[in-house]
Amino acid sequence: MSFKSKYHIDVDFEVPKKLNWYYAPLFTAFWFILYLSIVLTQVVRLPTPLTLKDEATNSDSYIAERAEQILVELARLGPKVVGSEANEVKAVELLVSEINKVKTQMSDYFELEIDVQVATGSYIHWTMLNMYQGVQNVVAKLSAKNNTSENYLLINAHFDSVPGSPGAGDDTSMVATMLEVLRVIAKSSGPLQNPIVFLFNGAEENPLQASHGFITQHKWARNCKALINLDAAGSGGRELLFQSGPGNPWLMNYYRKVPHPFATTLAEELFQNDFIPSDTDFRIFRDYGGVPGLDMAYTYNGYVYHTEFDRFNILPKGSLQNTGDNILHLARSIANAPEMENPTGNEAGHVIFYDFLGWFILYYTLNTSIIVNSVVCVIAVCAIGVSLFFMSARSGLGWLAVIRRYSLAFAVQLLS
Repeated sequence: MSFKSKYHIDVDFEVPKKLNWYYAPLFTAFWFILYLSIVLTQVVRLPTPLTLKDEATNSDSYIAERAEQILVELARLGPKVVGSEANEVKAVELLVSEINKVKTQMSDYFELEIDVQVATGSYIHWTMLNMYQGVQNVVAKLSAKNNTSENYLLINAHFDSVPGSPGAGDDTSMVATMLEVLRVIAKSSGPLQNPIVFLFNGAEENPLQASHGFITQHKWARNCKALINLDAAGSGGRELLFQSGPGNPWLMNYYRKVPHPFATTLAEELFQNDFIPSDTDFRIFRDYGGVPGLDMAYTYNGYVYHTEFDRFNILPKGSLQNTGDNILHLARSIANAPEMENPTGNEAGHVIFYDFLGWFILYYTLNTSIIVNSVVCVIAVCAIGVSLFFMSARSGLGWLAVIRRYSLAFAVQLLS
């Protein structure tokens, strides 16, 4: 087929034939198999959990089986509602007992202080007044002997649960992970340049009362300069990093080196712009303590969240190993980070972050993001313009006719 367009461009080409309809299933199957074999397998994969038998050859590693044992003990207490005997007596006693076990195994390099805080106070959460009385926190501070640093890393998880739920995923799994991380670090010979405060808070579901009691009243609160917050909106899978900062992009520099990265900045945008009607202790530490940090949570099996089905038997040991490996790495690296010596000097900048198939983390500043997006938009507009030009040249239609057809097709796709 040959003709001359209004632009006097000689065109001589064969119009490509469309593939027959029966190729469609093959095309769909190809992309489905590619998704299953590469994308899905990489996103849901979990590391092999270490058992107590592996400890002899992995003395400096997180042991998932021990964390699971603690998880089972806490979950068997049943629902741990704030004010109940299970939460205020049995859970507190169990946590103190586990921390004291760590104390007996601790190396001579460290010292470990334990404090059970009882807090009363009030604050504004969103638009409502939240008042609390007698909520409890079990707090442990691990530091090198004779350490004089006044800058602490805070790691937080809550041991209370909603009524009717044993709370194995939310958030006993993270409590068990913290205890095992504490044990591994305490048994080592360091180094630990800055102390680590392990906060097991007993009133998160009310909401967020115990974290407020800690950050506004506890004797160690003013020294906490960085945060790792651990929560759950499901049970199992891989913990998702969904909030960071505010500012302090140096924290992402340490997260990108974790063994099993899994993160998206999209969730941060949704959370911080109040599109998700939920919250974590991260907000309290940020708003009332000015503590920057990383906020992570399980999101897999979200249908068991805050239900009676949030039990320990649906949370695989691989999930505990995944989280434990990451938190152990973060605790060691951030507690020894030179940025901890001058936290206020590293506040500027907001970062965009996401992982690629769980292989590595990409992160860059907001300004870089604007530049990249602008360049991509310009290239896309130019590509569309060139495509419309050749469509007009080959069809003999005028620019207005081509643009009208393009606009109609674009509008249909947007509406669909």
